[in-house]
This record gives sequence, structure tokens and C-alpha cells, in this order.
Amino acid sequence: MIPSRRRSKEDRRMVDRSAAEGHRRLRVSFLPSVFTTFNLLLGYLALLQIMQRNYAQAVYFVIIAVVMDGFDGTIARLTNTESRFGMQLDTLVDGVTFGLVTSVMIYVWGFQDTYPQIGRVIGFLFLSAGIMRLARFNMLRESKSAESHMFVGIPIPLGASCVLSVVLIFERPPVHPLHVLLFAAYVMLVAFLMISNIRYRTMKRIQPRHSLIFLFILAGMIAFGSVYPRQTIPVLTVVYMFSPVLVGLYHRHESASADDSVPDNKPGNAPEDEIR
Repeated sequence: MIPSRRRSKEDRRMVDRSAAEGHRRLRVSFLPSVFTTFNLLLGYLALLQIMQRNYAQAVYFVIIAVVMDGFDGTIARLTNTESRFGMQLDTLVDGVTFGLVTSVMIYVWGFQDTYPQIGRVIGFLFLSAGIMRLARFNMLRESKSAESHMFVGIPIPLGASCVLSVVLIFERPPVHPLHVLLFAAYVMLVAFLMISNIRYRTMKRIQPRHSLIFLFILAGMIAFGSVYPRQTIPVLTVVYMFSPVLVGLYHRHESASADDSVPDNKPGNAPEDEIR
């Protein structure tokens, strides 16, 4: 009888321990969803600012949401609390904050006072490309066929940042037909990059020996962004948008330098030591 009592006590302790662990994981998994919901609030506030034609304030709300968007996934991975609910919630919030809000900004700022019919089409095409980009991202993540250190197509938060950077640079909506046309072409370029197969690098493969340098550069970007947001945000977004081209040119230069450093051992070009 005594061993059975001890066994029952141990079973109860294991049940209590597992229940406490489950409650702890539930509390921890709630934290990433808080960040995601806060992103939705920022998108809602940005939409209200667009309706009041406070365009710069709306852009800043979205940019803050871009920064916060990286925290929910990072926290979920660090705490090992990734879930299908969190993934679906993050996708829906990204579609609203970076897709819908940006498409409304495209229409109101870029076309409402000049070519509203064209603006409705351009805004809808951007929104459609962003939603397709999110759907493809979820599909690749569920199938586990996506590279962890690469994005297929520019992510929708950065696509929204690329478009909204134009608002920070020029402030006033375009009036001249040529300027409106250029803005429409630029939005279509960003939409194409979102649904393209172009690879964009993430920050998941930063070597430990480079981590301090990266943190120093990140601190500098944050400092410049807080003091000179109208200049820093557009520069960073445009550099990232064209980063595949820059990375390709860098690798081509490295491969060319490596080829030049290889000694030429063709017949007739042997070193003097071998001839002797």
C-alpha cells in the first residue's frame, strides 16, 4: 500500500508540474500576440491620420509598426512559443497595417486630387501584391521549404516603407501628370518586387564575430533615424530594395578578385623554380 501512495503522490506532482508549465507557456505565448495587436493599433491610428491628411504622422506610425513587426516573431522564437494562431494573426495584421493602410495612402496622397480612377487601380494592385506575398510566405513556412536566411520577394513591411518614403521626401502630393506617372510606376515596381522570386537577405545569419559591429551600425541608424527621419528612412528603405543588386555586384567582384589571385599554371607560364 505504501508504494502505491507514493506513486499517487508523484503522479499528482507531475500533473501539477505539467499544469503549471502549461500556464506559464500560455502567459509567455500571449506576449508575441500583444506586439502583433499593437501593430494593428498603429495601423488603425495611421489610417485615421491619412483621413485627416496628416501624411507624415501616418508614415511614422507605419514605420514604428515595421520596427515592432520584427519583435513578435523574435520573441516567439526565443520563448519557443510559435503557434499557428500567432502566425495567422501576424499575417492578418500585416495585411491591414502594411497592405491596406499603404494602399489608402497611395490613393489619397498620390491620386485623389488628380487621377482618382487610376489611383484606385494602383492602390488595389499594391494591396493585392502584398496579400499574395503574405500568402506565399505562409505557404513556404508551413511546407518548411523556405530558406531561413532569405526572403522570397521583398517583405510587405519593407514594401510599405519603400512607398511611404516618397511621402516623407516630397511631403506635398504630386500634381504634375509626369510626377503622378512616376509615382504610379514606382508603386508598381515595389508591388512587383513583393511577388517576385528575388531573394532578399535577413539578419539571421550574422556571424557572432560581427554581432558587435552590427549592433553598433544598428545603434547609429536608430540615432540618425530619430534625429533625421525624413532623410534616414528613405535611404535605408531604398538601399534594402536594391540590396540584391548590390550583393550580386559584391559577389561578382569577389569572384573576379579570387580568379585574379589564382596563379596561371598553363604550359609555357611555369615558375622559374620549375623550369630550373
